[in-house]
Amino acid sequence: MGLVIQLKIKEEESPHLCGEAVCMECGHQCVQVCPVGVMWSECPKCHQIKMHMKYPVQREGMEWTCSCGNTLFRIAQEGIYCPNCGEWQYGY
Repeated sequence: MGLVIQLKIKEEESPHLCGEAVCMECGHQCVQVCPVGVMWSECPKCHQIKMHMKYPVQREGMEWTCSCGNTLFRIAQEGIYCPNCGEWQYGY
């Protein structure tokens, strides 16, 4: 049985997403519930703030994946980069 963390959630903090989450630091995977708009949370295994929803909102179609396995990216004026390994993304 996995670790269950009870959250005290105010009704005004709804809505929430629920789904698979993965830690970009240690690779720990679990099911997570978080308010819409939360990007990062604390990993229950390594305690780093690198836990994110694996599929927060996914639209139909092809998906870009970094060579490190990450599918979430940051967009800067210089281009698109992977926040996990820092590599700039090309060919999209």
